[in-house]
Amino acid sequence: MAKCLLFVLPNRIANRIRDNTDERQVYVLHTSSERTKRRMTLIEGVFATLLFDMALFGTKNVFIDGIIRLFTSLQNSWDKPFQSKQQADVQITEFCERLGIQQNPWIWEKDKQSYTCLNDFFARTYAENHFPQLGEDAQVVSPACCTLTRYADNVELQNILIKGCHYELSKVGLPSEDLPLYKKNTVFLGYLSPSDYHRVHAPIEGTCIHCQMEDTQKRSASVKFFGGKFNILNDNRRLVIVLESKTATKVMNRVALVIVGGIGVDTIVYDRNMLGKDIKKGQELSTFRAGGSAVAMFSTRPLELLPKVEQAYVQYQSVEVLVGESLANML
Repeated sequence: MAKCLLFVLPNRIANRIRDNTDERQVYVLHTSSERTKRRMTLIEGVFATLLFDMALFGTKNVFIDGIIRLFTSLQNSWDKPFQSKQQADVQITEFCERLGIQQNPWIWEKDKQSYTCLNDFFARTYAENHFPQLGEDAQVVSPACCTLTRYADNVELQNILIKGCHYELSKVGLPSEDLPLYKKNTVFLGYLSPSDYHRVHAPIEGTCIHCQMEDTQKRSASVKFFGGKFNILNDNRRLVIVLESKTATKVMNRVALVIVGGIGVDTIVYDRNMLGKDIKKGQELSTFRAGGSAVAMFSTRPLELLPKVEQAYVQYQSVEVLVGESLANML
């Protein structure tokens, strides 16, 4: 159906869909190489273009916002149990082929027939012998497998990413006493595509001093299609976690994660009892169920990126990283 639409839609719209689904060169940090990756699948490109590019993108249109939130509700049907092991095998194989999820070798914790529904597979974890190696040469590591973009500070984030929205850092849900520090230091924003591993891990070692869900009554709208227009950091359902560590000189360092639900991601699973506990670097913190999603990372201290990471951002706007991959040290 999506392919057919390309032939019947006006050229302006069809060309925009093609642009949204074009292959792009992405820098992959762990292999120090480029790879070709589509910005969106064809179905995603049609959906994004029709809903946003037709003079609706970036507006406060209640009708369009309602469609997006309805889409989220419908996608929660991924929780429907498989009726048999054979059905599980067939549907997961089709899902992997459609999204380009690795099947050979099989690197996931359970075999296909052991998953109970699509959401169970979507929230999968790695088999122990295939889990990405945790970086030991940096204090701060990637919290997720994602495409990661760096912003010099909150002002750059607001001007480039959330331009046109009434975004306020004070409404994200971060503890108010640290807002001046979060505002002036590096911000990372990672987008998790539907094919990615969808669990979020601790970027540093420290104590969890804040763990709070925000806007729990809302249905999440857009992550992948916000393009700076949808205010996901203020409006979407999101989990805010703050980890605190101290250096040998007793200097306090805090890193905050804002784990954001997006289109089709209305459930963020996490341990409510982590508050007050010591967390190891790389320890699992939360899991997304269904769809794409995003995670923002703020720091109270300036970050010095590792040379290979700094060099990557000189040439590329965004970098593809694995969970636990070394990123930076705190100054």
